[in-house]
Amino acid sequence: MKLPQGFLTSGIRCGIKYKGMDLGLIECREGAIAEGFFTQNTNLSYSVMVSKKYINNPIKAVIVTSGNANCFTKKVDFYKTLRVCKSLASYLRVKQENILIASTGIIGKSMPFSKIINSIPMLCNNLSRDWRPFAQSILTTDTFTKTSYQRLSLKEGEVTIFGFAKGAGMINPQLATMLAFILTDAKISSRKILRKLTSRAVDRSFNSISVDGCMSTNDTVFFLSYSRGILLERNASLNRFGIALDEVCQNLAKMIVKDAEGSTKLVQLDLEGAKSEREAKVAFKAIANSLLLKSAIYGESPNWGRIISSLGEAKIKVKEEKFKVRMQFKGKDVKISVDLGRGRFRWRGWFSDITPIYVKMNASYS
Repeated sequence: MKLPQGFLTSGIRCGIKYKGMDLGLIECREGAIAEGFFTQNTNLSYSVMVSKKYINNPIKAVIVTSGNANCFTKKVDFYKTLRVCKSLASYLRVKQENILIASTGIIGKSMPFSKIINSIPMLCNNLSRDWRPFAQSILTTDTFTKTSYQRLSLKEGEVTIFGFAKGAGMINPQLATMLAFILTDAKISSRKILRKLTSRAVDRSFNSISVDGCMSTNDTVFFLSYSRGILLERNASLNRFGIALDEVCQNLAKMIVKDAEGSTKLVQLDLEGAKSEREAKVAFKAIANSLLLKSAIYGESPNWGRIISSLGEAKIKVKEEKFKVRMQFKGKDVKISVDLGRGRFRWRGWFSDITPIYVKMNASYS
């Protein structure tokens, strides 16, 4: 796997966490067109606030901190977050508004901003085509790095899509505690088309997973399209690119669920027979977030009555003669097929079981 043209990355330890790398950087010196998707939680981290402010500008770099959420401490920390962006911009000789920032970790603890700022020279000097240090630097309770890669031969030339993600707990996307960074050397010059492609990819991946039903204050997905990359304008090329983008995002999303804190099962839920796409999504969320069902799956109990109750709670009424469900347990992989018998719309998503280990991990995470 190779990074797309135009991008360099680095990852170092600066002391945010007790151990391990905790500061990452993506650089696109010649600029990238960006799209961003952020948590729908109303109590936002300062990093999300800053990135929402800058996301529509040409982007030259993304700095990522791990081990601290940079959230709900004191108002001055918002301005200190801006100062991190300013310090990085100054070192890279770009404008402050060309920098994005993302953070993940514990809420309510002040970020050690001085450690981050003092580490910026080392972070920048370590930039290279080696993607592994960055992939490691963004992790918290994750047990493995999460990357996905696609290379396409199109009429316009060879293009690459490279995705990074982190996430294992507090996952209930709209968006989940998850961060994702999707880089490509395909140039999508139309923001309307880029937004359409990336929105679809996020909807079918990161917004179609659940671990524990809890929504983070920090969830962020950035798509960066190299501004001097290979321009894609033909519909056939854009369609193929969109399919590959969906696959990269779905691979990352499934890795997040597979790495769910304490989990023993990866569940694929195929839902059909909904009245509308919206109803299909609501039904998926209702089933995927049911603690009763998650517990049953942990015990490998095919208790489908818990699906009926979760649908009813979501105000989705099904008829006995039309409703169908099938559950297959094969080791760590579980497949559930549900037919609501109400219409022609369908949805696919992934979720995990819930285990005593999850409770133990989150009872001591502070």
